[in-house]
Amino acid sequence: MYQRPDGGLSRVTPGKTSLRPVRERDRVEQLYRPRWRRALRVAVHGTALSLLLAAGTVWTLDQQHPAFTKPAELLRLPGAIINAPRSSEDAFRIGQVLRRYTRNGDVADRIAEAVVSEGLRRKIDPALLVGVMLVETDNLNPRARSFVGARGLMQVMPFHAGRWRCSSSDLYDIEANICHGVSVLADNIKRAPNLRTALQRYNGCVRGSNTPNCTAYSGKVMKATTKTSLQMMAIDMPPED
Repeated sequence: MYQRPDGGLSRVTPGKTSLRPVRERDRVEQLYRPRWRRALRVAVHGTALSLLLAAGTVWTLDQQHPAFTKPAELLRLPGAIINAPRSSEDAFRIGQVLRRYTRNGDVADRIAEAVVSEGLRRKIDPALLVGVMLVETDNLNPRARSFVGARGLMQVMPFHAGRWRCSSSDLYDIEANICHGVSVLADNIKRAPNLRTALQRYNGCVRGSNTPNCTAYSGKVMKATTKTSLQMMAIDMPPED
């Protein structure tokens, strides 16, 4: 007799070498081993979602017509108790996060200010905009240009220049590029049935497109968005003077 990993007993035939104990042990270990990993993954996803909710925005890939939600409405508490994050705080935190991708602090701050400003104007979570930007241009090079001609931080195609009432049509200008990119994304969100489709359309992933692996784009953006949100919440604001 031998004791199985699950606590039961099994009989081994005398005089024969049996692999059954080893096989059953491995089977039980494989059955129970992934549970803690699944639990950890669920906890991380739950934390990330909570942070996005606390930031005032509810985003799911399949959600129809995502809305920029006020925390007070979401939690049904008076607005005086739960205050929406101030744009200056968001800009500071995003600027600190972006310094992990560029050594130019001035560029990081300009990007952060523009992302927060355009996000508020278009009612899109700034963390989502940073997620798009990091997938499009991970080194945050304002002069970036793709092989198909997309330009700047948010990789805007030239035919969009001057169409969205931005301060400039120069797609290599930080503020103008972000204005154009956010405007295009907002238009896609308005027209698409869900966020996943809106993101894929922003990437040019449409029927008949030659963009390789474009269907994975939305997942990459949401992963970068979640990472950005976690990093933002980990940053302490400097003491007020």
